Amino acid sequence: MYEDDIEDDDNGEKIVTAARREEDFEELQGLGPRLQSLFREYKDARNDIEDEWLANFRQFLGQYDPEVLAKLQGSRSKIFVGLTRTKVMAAFSRIIDLLFQNGQDFFGIEPTPLPDLDPAEMVEITKTATAEVMEASGAVSPTQVLDIINERKDELTDELRNEVRRRAKLASEEMMLILRDQLVEAGVEQKIKEAVMESCIFGTGCIKSGTVRIDRAKRWKRSLINGVQAHELTVIEQVKPDIESVSIFDIYPDPYATCNEDLHGLFRRHVLTRRQFRDLRDMEGMDGEAIEQILEDSPRGNYVEEDHERVRREAANIRLQAGPNNRFDVLEYWGSINGKDLIDANVELPKNSDDCDEFEANVWICAGRVIRATLNPIPDGRIPYNCFPYERNPHQFWGTGVPAMMRDSQSTMNAATRIFIDNMAIASGPMVEVNTDFLEAGEDPRDIHPWKVFLRSGGDPNAPAVRFNQPVANASGLTSIIEMFRRFADETTSLPSYTHGETAQSLNKTATGMSILMGNANIALKSTLKNVDDFLIVPMIKSLYHWNMEWSDNEKAKGDLNIVARGSTSLIQREVRSQRLLQFLSLISNPMDIAIVKRRELLTEIAKSMDINPEDVLKTDKELEIEAQAQQQQMLAQGGAGGELPAGAAPMEGIDDLSNGAAGGLQGQVGDRSGPQI
Repeated sequence: MYEDDIEDDDNGEKIVTAARREEDFEELQGLGPRLQSLFREYKDARNDIEDEWLANFRQFLGQYDPEVLAKLQGSRSKIFVGLTRTKVMAAFSRIIDLLFQNGQDFFGIEPTPLPDLDPAEMVEITKTATAEVMEASGAVSPTQVLDIINERKDELTDELRNEVRRRAKLASEEMMLILRDQLVEAGVEQKIKEAVMESCIFGTGCIKSGTVRIDRAKRWKRSLINGVQAHELTVIEQVKPDIESVSIFDIYPDPYATCNEDLHGLFRRHVLTRRQFRDLRDMEGMDGEAIEQILEDSPRGNYVEEDHERVRREAANIRLQAGPNNRFDVLEYWGSINGKDLIDANVELPKNSDDCDEFEANVWICAGRVIRATLNPIPDGRIPYNCFPYERNPHQFWGTGVPAMMRDSQSTMNAATRIFIDNMAIASGPMVEVNTDFLEAGEDPRDIHPWKVFLRSGGDPNAPAVRFNQPVANASGLTSIIEMFRRFADETTSLPSYTHGETAQSLNKTATGMSILMGNANIALKSTLKNVDDFLIVPMIKSLYHWNMEWSDNEKAKGDLNIVARGSTSLIQREVRSQRLLQFLSLISNPMDIAIVKRRELLTEIAKSMDINPEDVLKTDKELEIEAQAQQQQMLAQGGAGGELPAGAAPMEGIDDLSNGAAGGLQGQVGDRSGPQI
């Protein structure tokens, strides 16, 4: 407020002019304050789910909730059965194992089944067909040979469609190479692991994709400096697609949305140091003057610690002293904004657009002031945050994680285990009752040891001075409850104990039996992998595909392509295929069936389904032939100088047939040796 906006009233007191009050009102009604108010609405709507997340976090860490811990006073047991962490890590490990397999991509790029044909090329085909038929037939008018022209047009169209398919196939291969390189440079595997871990614990994970980042690579190059050859450090800037793992605690979606497609808007909260906040001035589109003004108005920052931040720090045993933190709360908003608000924020709208319409935009605010406002730069206008659930809940945006699934089982196991420990502690020895009136002076009843002799000075001879009472131990009933709810945890999470190391006597410990059990366990995770595919992999890869279609210099990689996620389809199918191949092998392990089966091909397929290179474990035809020749020579040498074979030895005929898997002199021996019995 300036001095020109303040006047003296009749009594000499300072008052604010009407013009200044109107200006203040307009400022409060501006885009920044409205978005700040909208953020508070989104934040309040997320309070209940935050409480659930914090309970999940404590359960994962093996810590009791404060209200439960307050009831466990005195010498009562405070043991926590750490089954939740085991289940979470088992789920995380299986998902990562199925997503990131050696030599296998977790996504694919394929041409669309019916590629679109260029209208200009179709017009050219019509002209070409008409000219060819007219020249060959000598007709005066195309209407005279219209049927022949249409037939020739269909032939040329089929040739064009085949050529488009060929180009699309080459484009898919080029695009696949580009995407692999970009994912490796962005470290996407580690970022997906971070997001999957949060989804296993809290029920939802989040990855940001589709935006750009400036990659500043430092390079040394040789140059002339003052006429002298020297090496100079230069910074090379490259624009690349950005992929980022984002904690769900920093995400505030539209509370009315049930999935990513329903989002009207989404906030992301950034907590920045003073230096990081000042560095925002170098970001394209940022209002440097507004940032400097905020730094001047808030020299110690405007950051206020949220409850969930304090609880997470305490759960992680991090203690911070209260006081100035020199940090800033910056809100990043993606969503729909009225055109008039964008114009007021100096955003240029598309031509021939109505300023009363809603536009997808990206706005950054701090302390209620807009520091950056642009239209959404993503081609399809989508919000670049991909939130995916572990298990999806109907009519709810947030998913359910492993701790929430087994919370009742975990709580009951904890209670039963605490009672078990307390009961065993009490029942470990007798309870002693002492009548001190009967004891000699100076006798200490607390000094109890084997062969202790208590001296008494009188009293009723029928009344004992010391009485022992043995408490009842209820171990069998409590252990039954603990075991029952451990099985309940297996059922509710679809993570059987044998998937993370249980070796019960009832389990089938053969290779085939364990493969079948693990295959069934993977099928239970199929819905989770499907959620990862649908809500994370496909949107993330699609955003990279659109980015490369718009900005990549490689024209060979551009085409009508389709994104395919392979987490819940091909990977699960391979597990099922491996299981069926092993079952088939067990069925044909007899002399009658093995003679008509191509054993080498069968073992090759089994090795591939188990991520084993067949060339590393199976002998080649040449190696089999060399072994057969060596064995024949050895048998001939044992037959003596006359070249007679030992009695009972079969003649070595059909060596060539033996190398091809046919029946030869040593077919049974070589076949048994080359194929291990499973």
